[in-house]
Amino acid sequence: MLLALSTAPALAHVVFQRQSLRQWAQQADVIVVADILSGLAVWSAPDGSEHQEYFKARVVQSLTETQLPETLDVFPHAEGEPRFKTGDRALLFLDRTGSRAEFAHMAHRFPYFTTQGAGDEWIVDAGDADITAIAVRWRTLGRNRTYKAQRDLLLLQLDSSIRRLHVEAISDFLKLKHQLQRDREAIERLTAMSRSSRLGVGERVGLIGLLSGVPEYAAGAELFRLAGEVSETRDRALVIRAAGRLRDDSTTTWLRDRLHESDPAIQDAALFALGHPWHSAAVPDVAAVAVSPAASLRVGTAAVRALGRIATPEARAALQTVAVSIDGPRATIAQRELDRLNAQ
Repeated sequence: MLLALSTAPALAHVVFQRQSLRQWAQQADVIVVADILSGLAVWSAPDGSEHQEYFKARVVQSLTETQLPETLDVFPHAEGEPRFKTGDRALLFLDRTGSRAEFAHMAHRFPYFTTQGAGDEWIVDAGDADITAIAVRWRTLGRNRTYKAQRDLLLLQLDSSIRRLHVEAISDFLKLKHQLQRDREAIERLTAMSRSSRLGVGERVGLIGLLSGVPEYAAGAELFRLAGEVSETRDRALVIRAAGRLRDDSTTTWLRDRLHESDPAIQDAALFALGHPWHSAAVPDVAAVAVSPAASLRVGTAAVRALGRIATPEARAALQTVAVSIDGPRATIAQRELDRLNAQ
């Protein structure tokens, strides 16, 4: 997925390395819906002094007012070439070649280029009209936008059927969190969305993370509720790991209880979640797993690593016990954790 949660002090933010649809729509010179007509080809200058990869696209619809030819030769300028395939219908975000000094000499051959790279492709197949419509809305909104206008459009993204739009909306909402904390209407709508099975578990966790820290919002209770609703081990593990970011006694207690479940994957997730100094009250429980003969290698080593991340004096003492009293990988890892902590 795509959601990385971190907090201070509650749950945290969603980290994305790519530009969102909002950013593409607001920054590009020209936006078109186009059919990709070819894979990458290579153009060479008549004197052989320069070579440039490009692809052909047929303009289906221009979302800006610019008059365009029916067919464009576009060169990509990005880390990682876009993975468009011949026959794809895509949203292309284009910049004028003549506006960049380093490319201006090629403007006669390639009027436009794109900075969309691998992972930045927006394919608009049948049923994906939401993508185009929302891009147009962001473009129309422009840079002089109010909080309410942005909020309403992000809520519209979350109401769409496209998961990528959901993920990006959560990321963009985080930039508005200060205003969001005073917006009871939006909080109520986002809370309802976080409880809806229409969204994926990762997105629901992301919304709970977004709302954490909002006055009177109980992020822990919402995560506990979600963990009780989902049945797939992978989904439960995701929720449990996210809960580790919450810094309160009730969460520590809830995570300690997960150590007693029979599924090793759930135990592993709970140990990962407990591996923070603010869950130091769980050190006796984690230490008991670390030395338990009944614990699998996976679970036992997860417990040792959790002690190393908690790193309190009690956790260090537990690591010392593991290092000297148990043979095998757990003891080796415990000693490595002690060496790491002592070197700090």
